[in-house]
Amino acid sequence: VYGRIPLSSPPVGSAAAWPLRVGVRRGIRRLLRAAGRVDVLHLRMADVGSLAAADVARELGIPTVFTVAPDPHSVIASLERSGTLTRKDFGPVDLTEHFWFRTHLVQSLAASAAHSVFFPRPQLERDMRALVGIDMSSHPERHTVVAEGVDLEVVDRAVARARQVAAGDEPVGALAELAALLDALPAERRRLPLLVTVGRMHRIKGMATLVRAWADGPLADAANLLVIGGDLEHPSLDEREQLDRIRAALPPAQHAARGLLLTGHRSNDVAAEWLAAARFGLPGRAAPGGVYVCASLKEEFGLAILEAMATGLLVVAPDSGGPATYVDDDDTGFLTETADPAKLATATERALARAGGADDGAAERARDLVAERFTIQGMAAKLAPVYESVAHSEAELQRAAELLV
Repeated sequence: VYGRIPLSSPPVGSAAAWPLRVGVRRGIRRLLRAAGRVDVLHLRMADVGSLAAADVARELGIPTVFTVAPDPHSVIASLERSGTLTRKDFGPVDLTEHFWFRTHLVQSLAASAAHSVFFPRPQLERDMRALVGIDMSSHPERHTVVAEGVDLEVVDRAVARARQVAAGDEPVGALAELAALLDALPAERRRLPLLVTVGRMHRIKGMATLVRAWADGPLADAANLLVIGGDLEHPSLDEREQLDRIRAALPPAQHAARGLLLTGHRSNDVAAEWLAAARFGLPGRAAPGGVYVCASLKEEFGLAILEAMATGLLVVAPDSGGPATYVDDDDTGFLTETADPAKLATATERALARAGGADDGAAERARDLVAERFTIQGMAAKLAPVYESVAHSEAELQRAAELLV
């Protein structure tokens, strides 16, 4: 059940959304009161929504669970590593991005939560201590590591449909829509495989960085690029910033001729079929052996990467954060410093060369990994006891308080 919080102001960029806190808080309060009994509130991001929701939770006596991620800590580290952020220019950048405030918001939300949830990372305890200041060895009963999960039924249906079309069936539904998009490309480009990326049209997700890395080198001659995400008709400020950068890298008049397809947002099931089609190809429109590319500056977990792996696609992903815990570098994918366009392009070239070669079983290994460790059922099985424990502890505290009174 989705609850929508109406806002009277027009959409703004995420970094400029803090003045909306009062209206968001009012909307969340109304929503929670209308819902009746609420046992636990799970806050997932250190943004204006979570800040407002934490205020309401304290007011209504609802315990919170907070998913702790080193954000913006990981973004700062990635930008610093790539040389695009230094101590000298941190102040002016922080005036826009509010890094300093957001780091303290993460600490505040974690400190006030009844339980903390963490995404897997290669050096989780070290990173939490160094970046966020959380010692996970202190009160370990209040900390749980939970990976996100993929709905494999959706992915497996998508793979089955893509196989049928690759074998000669006429594309229908989502695959017919993709076929129409590819038909708009020049005939010579319809013999190339697809690079695909899915996500928000936001600078953190690196969509414009990927377009630049693809357009500026030999990648554009080796593959077409399919970018899924964003509202292209009525873009937000964040989306407009990325679209402007994409236009600067490749003018819209050249998109079709060069093989760039910007599709805007698509539902999860449509995106799954398009990912599967990138693997198997669409006869006469796209060659098999496509690759999924995540160009995010940081990816705390990377659900879209896992969905791509579940379809059997080779992936290119950030070499830090969550993806490094499940992408087997140089086997099921390639890990790289995604903030650097040159390194991103090199990793993508390697992935394309590997995907176009002989079948070595990497697709099956990737799908098996997701089935064993990263299903939505597995995620629910780990989160449910956390919620039950928090709700039970809160009920015990209330009973104890009543006895004291």
